[in-house]
Amino acid sequence: MIPVAQKPKPANFREQVAIPGAKAIAKYKAGAIAELPALWRKCLDDLRVAYRNVCAYSGLHIPEVTGADSVEHFAPKSDEVDRAYDWSNYRLVCSTLNSRKREFQDVLDPFLIGYGWFVLNLVTMTIAPAKHLPDPLREQVQDTIDRLKLDDAECCRGRKLYYDIYLRGMAFADLQTLSPFVAFEVERQGLKRAE
Repeated sequence: MIPVAQKPKPANFREQVAIPGAKAIAKYKAGAIAELPALWRKCLDDLRVAYRNVCAYSGLHIPEVTGADSVEHFAPKSDEVDRAYDWSNYRLVCSTLNSRKREFQDVLDPFLIGYGWFVLNLVTMTIAPAKHLPDPLREQVQDTIDRLKLDDAECCRGRKLYYDIYLRGMAFADLQTLSPFVAFEVERQGLKRAE
C-alpha cells in the first residue's frame, strides 16, 4: 500500500448521492426501510476517474472490462450509518479486497498512511512493514497485510505481472499508472531504469 490523496467530491455528488442518502438514513433510523439503498454506486464512475482505476489497498490498476471495482466504505455502514453517503468515506477498491476488509477496522486508511510504511520484496513480491516504524505502527501495518491478505498468491501475481512487464521494457510512467506501489518500490530501491 501507498498513500492515496483524497480527491474532491464530484459536482453532482450532492444531488445524486448525498441528498437522497440523507433521506434514506432518516428512513432507516425510523425503521421505515430495512437496509440502505446502494446510492454510492451512482458515484462509482467518478471514483474510477478520480483515483485513476487504482485499488486503494492493492495499488494495482483495476481493468474496467475484466476488473471488479467497488465502493469501499472505510468506516463501515454497520458502525457509522451517518457516513454511508459521505464521499470522504469512500475508497475505490477491487471487490476481492473489499470483501476481505468487510466491517473490520484493523486496516490502515490509505488516506492516512505514509510512504514507505509497506515494503515490497521485488523477488518474492511479498510485503512487510518497514523496519524503521515504531512497534505499534509496525503491528498495524502487519495487521493490514494480514486482514487484506496482501501476500496471498493472487496479490503477489498481480504485482509480479506489472514488474515483469516493466523489466521487459515498459516505460516507468506506465508502471506508475498501472501499479503505483510497485513503481514506488522500484524507485525507492534504486532499481528504476534510465529511460
